[in-house]
Amino acid sequence: MKKIIILLILITQFSFSQNYTEYHTGSTTDLVVTPNSGVCLMGGASESDEAMVWFLNKANGGDVLVLRASGSDGYNNYFYTGLGVTVNSVRTFVINNEAGATDEYVLDKIEKAEAIWFAGGDQYNYVNFFKDNAVAVALNNFINTKQGVIGGTSAGMAILGSAYFSAENGTVTNTQALANPYHTRMTLGYNDFLNVPFLNNVITDTHYDDPDRRARHTVFLARFAKDNNARSFGIACNEYTAVCIESDGKAYVYGDYPNYEEHAFFYRPIVL
Repeated sequence: MKKIIILLILITQFSFSQNYTEYHTGSTTDLVVTPNSGVCLMGGASESDEAMVWFLNKANGGDVLVLRASGSDGYNNYFYTGLGVTVNSVRTFVINNEAGATDEYVLDKIEKAEAIWFAGGDQYNYVNFFKDNAVAVALNNFINTKQGVIGGTSAGMAILGSAYFSAENGTVTNTQALANPYHTRMTLGYNDFLNVPFLNNVITDTHYDDPDRRARHTVFLARFAKDNNARSFGIACNEYTAVCIESDGKAYVYGDYPNYEEHAFFYRPIVL
């Protein structure tokens, strides 16, 4: 009898459940290191490599976790080998529902990560799947107790302020927001999801190259001030721009200006 042995070595592993899909690149052994805190806000198109190097360096060689509600493993090789920063592993969870988000295995990987990145997509999926449950608790523990680095692009940036546009009823245009600050699509959340240092009373917005984003952002800020009787603040990025905030609160903007019109915007409305 002949025995045929097939040896297959994979750098990237893939697993699937009905509630989430997992992609894993790198070591399968958790590396326990102390991360450095910070937050990276990215505007929504191709990532700024410089900002991503900043983000990965904060992981201190540890394990990077990508959370997303659509797409696949696009960040795995980019983070693991594409930027010249050594990390122990990159794991992506594509979350399909709240049950996937609150799976004990997913929660365990959130707890063990040194860096967490939110991909783009539909931010209401993040709000719907992650808010008011064990995931929000795990994420806030990661941010404020473990003090790992966190970041996101597009929808992933939109949820990082203590106030946020949830997009529960779809996106909202400048015209709709200006005509009626309480339009059915003006769905805002206040201080009930993520607690990220230096982003208290901050509403972010992304894809600021699109002129149909800017006026609505000012309405977000006005709504916050009206609804909460408090000052509101805003941070926004053009699509290829990132704002990285250090543990001391200093913010650094990454982009390729003047080669491209890449800008970040910081708002502090004046109360009259």
